[in-house]
Amino acid sequence: MKRTITTGLAGLLCAAQLLLPLTGCSRQAPREKTVIKILYTNNFKQVEELVETAYADIDLQAELSLYPSEQLRRLDRGVGPDLVIAAQPDSNLVKKHLLDISDTKASAAYDGTIMNAWKTDGKTYLIPLPGVYSGYVINETLFEQAGLPLPANNTELVAALSELKEKGLGVGEDGVGFSIMSDYNTAVGLFYVGNMVPDFLGTVEGVKWLADFKNRQATFAGTWEQSFALSDALIEAGVMDPADTAHQRNIVLCKKRLSNGTLAAAFGDSALYYECIAGNQQAVREGSAEAYTYRMLPLFSDKGNEPWFLFSPSALMGINNSISEEKQNACKRILELLSTPEGQEALIADLGGGKSCLTDYQQQEEMIPRGIEGYVESGYIYNVLFPSKTVEYLGGYVRNILAGKCRVEEALQAIDRFYYEGTDESSYDFSVIGRVNQDLLLENFNVRQRETELGNFVADCVAETSGAPIAVVNGGGIRASFYEGVVYGGDIAAVCPYDNQIVVLEIKGQTLWEMLENGVSTCTEEFPGGRFLQVSGMEYAFDSGRPAGSRLVSAAMPDGTALDPNASYRVAVTDYMAGSKTYAEGNGDGYAMLNYYDDDAPKGNVTLVKETGLTYRDALAQYFERHQDAAVERKLEGRITDLAQAS
Repeated sequence: MKRTITTGLAGLLCAAQLLLPLTGCSRQAPREKTVIKILYTNNFKQVEELVETAYADIDLQAELSLYPSEQLRRLDRGVGPDLVIAAQPDSNLVKKHLLDISDTKASAAYDGTIMNAWKTDGKTYLIPLPGVYSGYVINETLFEQAGLPLPANNTELVAALSELKEKGLGVGEDGVGFSIMSDYNTAVGLFYVGNMVPDFLGTVEGVKWLADFKNRQATFAGTWEQSFALSDALIEAGVMDPADTAHQRNIVLCKKRLSNGTLAAAFGDSALYYECIAGNQQAVREGSAEAYTYRMLPLFSDKGNEPWFLFSPSALMGINNSISEEKQNACKRILELLSTPEGQEALIADLGGGKSCLTDYQQQEEMIPRGIEGYVESGYIYNVLFPSKTVEYLGGYVRNILAGKCRVEEALQAIDRFYYEGTDESSYDFSVIGRVNQDLLLENFNVRQRETELGNFVADCVAETSGAPIAVVNGGGIRASFYEGVVYGGDIAAVCPYDNQIVVLEIKGQTLWEMLENGVSTCTEEFPGGRFLQVSGMEYAFDSGRPAGSRLVSAAMPDGTALDPNASYRVAVTDYMAGSKTYAEGNGDGYAMLNYYDDDAPKGNVTLVKETGLTYRDALAQYFERHQDAAVERKLEGRITDLAQAS
């Protein structure tokens, strides 16, 4: 009886305590956080901290990606990020994937001119991130050492760069003294937009042309041919290399070379300016460069008009309209937080600088580079407000022109077709070439750090197509994912966009070891190098915790037979790795031990077996053609092991 009474009292106590918050026999489980994902080139550490401090129920996660096209492909497949960031969003992206945020506080917080330019059908879908000024970033000290005044027009700019080259100042081993910050097509396009501002876009005639173009009453063709005059002059003078801007060779590393004095000037933005200052300070501390001063110069006139700087948002941010209502509400709260001075400061810190587009934002003077101040005061700052992805398309076609793939007239006509006909998707090859039964994912640079299903598949395709027992694929040549389901022709172009050709070499085992060692030499957590090798027909182990140059631990054939230093092996590589683009300025990714083509570097211990004339794209296409009846499946097989991660 006593036990029954005790039990009954305990039950009453539990029932009573259930009515009290956060007490009782059974506590409520903490509410699960709403995960919001971003895909961009920055990790947004400051933004993440701000958001998660302000909103305890939100977990903000940013995935690093250098490839803007991958975001659109994810959105099309229904696996896109929750917050969508794009440098030049077009109307197709907006209407198809973004949520109308016209009813949010964030939509009314920014400069009206910029916001109106990005509205679609009168609605707001995007907010602008802090922007950057663009112009010429120059190593001012080099001009002083050469006794040259700063140029005031394009003719003087070309002449000054030519004289610096003659004096051996501000040039690298490639002889280049000027480059375009050309990581992305938009950056290249901005250079040609800038060339048109002082004598056209900044005039009454240009203002009318842009208004007409937005209304589809004007064209690039017949007007923009003149935008190529400066780049033609720089190339003719031998101070600019068209091949690097065309991505026919490694792009010039503007920040690194401006910092160490092997580049005199580059078209770039205010973020590059501050990166050069920090890079030079680091180089001085390391004893690898002297101290330099830097300045930004505007885009010049050829007709005596005032020069201008450019200004544009770094990118624009919207909300994925296919996510749940809970996620959409969380994203709206994030946008409203970012649309405050505190949010802008976090963004500026993560983006490495920039000018806020927020109305009445008090800009820090130290964030305005030397050389720009007077132009800000006088108003000669051109807001780049071109519609859709026009600037990005312009940059992409400039690359084709510089690579000799098309003429200027053809490129300008193609840009007009893209804009007038809305044929953004028509450029994508929708011919069905196969299927995959699983996602083969590129995410967080995984193909540059470890074995992946995607890397295994591409390497297997190269091995099968080339007929080589062993194939290696540099991770930097893989630029997008395959997603479960149908594979289109455009997918393989996105996954492997480069034109480097597959060659088969016969190499000694010791050389193969050196090749693998080079491949793991830039494997880091922050920004792994593209030389990392995905493999087929062999396996290897390394320790990323060891110093570069001594990381490779073992290499073997699939049956476990250890690599024989004295044996010969047939290996499929690319002609790029074998020196076809030379090894100057980092071309060839350090694979000089494979040198067959570069006559200016020592030859490797290699013999050419055959030139296939095929690219990675071709290898993928041929694989799908040969295996039409079987959907692709791949798994991890232990081909690559990082002992540091395994432990």
